[in-house]
Amino acid sequence: MPKSVYGKVRVAGLHAQKSVRKVRQRVLLELGRDYRAGYSCDVVQSNGMAWKLGGQEMPADRARRNFQLVTNALDAAAIEWWFVGKSNYQAAFIAVNAADRVQVRAALTRVELGEPLYARSGTHGTVLPASSLSSERLWEKEDVISVFTPQRFRNSTLVYGAERGCRIEFWEFGQGEQTGQVIAPRENRAARLLSAADVKLVQIETAFGSVPTPVVLTERMVDDITFPIDAVYTWVDGDDPTWINSKRRREAELSGAEYHEEANHEARFRSRDELKYSLRSLQMFAPWFRKIFIVTAGQVPNWLDTSDPRIEIVDHKSIYPEGDCLPTFNSNSIISRLHHIPGLSEHYVYINDDVFFGRDLGPERFFTPTGIAKVSPSNNRRPFGEATLLDEPHFNLTRNIRRLLKERFGVTVSRAIKHTPHPQLKSVHFEMEADFRQEYEQTWASPFRDHRDIVADQLHHYYAQIIGRAIPTRLRYHYINILDDKYRLTMENTLRLRDRDTFCINDAPVAGATPIDDDFVTDFLESYFPVKSDFEK
Repeated sequence: MPKSVYGKVRVAGLHAQKSVRKVRQRVLLELGRDYRAGYSCDVVQSNGMAWKLGGQEMPADRARRNFQLVTNALDAAAIEWWFVGKSNYQAAFIAVNAADRVQVRAALTRVELGEPLYARSGTHGTVLPASSLSSERLWEKEDVISVFTPQRFRNSTLVYGAERGCRIEFWEFGQGEQTGQVIAPRENRAARLLSAADVKLVQIETAFGSVPTPVVLTERMVDDITFPIDAVYTWVDGDDPTWINSKRRREAELSGAEYHEEANHEARFRSRDELKYSLRSLQMFAPWFRKIFIVTAGQVPNWLDTSDPRIEIVDHKSIYPEGDCLPTFNSNSIISRLHHIPGLSEHYVYINDDVFFGRDLGPERFFTPTGIAKVSPSNNRRPFGEATLLDEPHFNLTRNIRRLLKERFGVTVSRAIKHTPHPQLKSVHFEMEADFRQEYEQTWASPFRDHRDIVADQLHHYYAQIIGRAIPTRLRYHYINILDDKYRLTMENTLRLRDRDTFCINDAPVAGATPIDDDFVTDFLESYFPVKSDFEK
C-alpha cells in the first residue's frame, strides 16, 4: 500500500476510534447516571455526569476526600498502595502493583459513597461511572486512572472535577531476568525505571496524612523548595470613623502642602471586602504559605478570625521607628517598612488586597529552589523625565526609582510591573534601605503620597534583578479597573474561563468613565470564590 494511502487510512481509523470512544463514553455515562436517586447529597446533571451541588469545601478538602475514599477502598480489599506525588495539597498521586489491576477496579466498583463517583482514563480521557470499571474492557490495560467525586457550586462557575481526583498508577514489577526492576507509567520525582531497593516503603507526613512512599521519593531533589514563604498584605478600613478622623486631622496639619489630586483620592481607601476574597483565593489556590501577615493601622476586619495560627495582625506601630511618621495614610511609606515585620521569613510574597490568585499556583512560580525571586515585568513602558506634581503618582514612582538605579548601578529601566503578587527577599530590602537611606526616610515621613516617594516592592523588582537575586517570569493575569465599565467584559471572561494565574481588581480614577456598580463586583467575587476560608468567622 502506498505511504500516502496508508497515511490517509490510518488517520481515518484514528478518527473513527475516537468517535467510537466518545459514543461509548456517552452510553456508559447514561447507563450510570442515576443522579435522581441513591445519593445523600443534592446533585445536578451536567455534561452527562452527576455532580454534587453546593458544599463548603476548598480544593484541598476535595482532593483529600478523593484520596481517602480511594485508599479506604484499597485498604478494605487488602491492596497495597503507596504515595508517589510530592504533597501539593491540590491532588494526590498513588501507585499500586499492576498485578492488582483487576482487584483495584473491583474495589472501586464496590464503593458506597452517597455521592457521584467517576474515573477518568489517563490515556484517552474517557470518563466512566466507577461502577462500570469492572465490566469495561477498554480499561483492562489502563496504566493510569483518576478517581473523583465531581462537585459544582450554586451561583458559581467553580467546579471540582478530575483535576482534584486521586490518580492511581499501575507499576510493573519485573519478572524473570527483569526481577528487581520496577517501571512506573509516568515520570515522578525520581525516575520511571526504579530498583527494588528504590521502592522500599517508608512512612512520611504529607498534606494527606501519614502515608507510605518509596524511599527514593523522599530524597531532597535539586528542584525542591524547602524554605518557608510568608504572605504579607496591607489593608485599611476606609469606613472606620476613628481612622477617618485621624486622616482629617493629618490633612488639616498639612493644609499648605501640595499633592497631586489622585494621591489622596477617596478610592485609595475604599474597602469592598477585597481582602476577604483575596484570602479565599490564597487558601483555594496557594495554601502553602507559612504565615499570613496583615499590616493595618490598628484595625481588624470584623469578619476575620484572628485565632487562626496562620494569621497575624501587624500594627503600623510595630514596624515604624519612634518619631513623627505615624499616623500615615501613604501606602508607599507602609510598603517601605514591611521588611521590618517581626518574625517575617526571608522569602515572602507581598499581596495587595485587590490582587487574587485565579488558579493553582505553587511556590515554584514565585521563587527558584535556590531562593531567587521570580518577578513579573509588564509590557507597558513608563515615560522618562523628572518627577513633577503635574504627573500621575505611578509615573513619578518609576522616575524616582530610575534615578536611584542609574546613580547606583549605571542602569536604567523602562518596563512597568504587573499588578500581581510580588515575591520579595527581606535581605535585599535591608540592603536597599541602607543604599538609599535618604529616599527611604523621605518616604517614611510623607503621611500622604508625595511626588518624591519611592515604593519598595517596585524598587526590589528592578534592584534584585540587577544584583542577580531575581529573574523575570511570566504570570498570566488580568488587570481590571472597576472605575471604568469597559472592563466589565474582562470580568465576565475571567469568571467564565478561569484561565488566569492571578488578576487585580483596581479602582484607579478615569476621567469621564462610568464605574462598574458595586453589586456586579460583589457578585463576581462571590461567584469566583464561593467557599469561605478558614480565616473567616
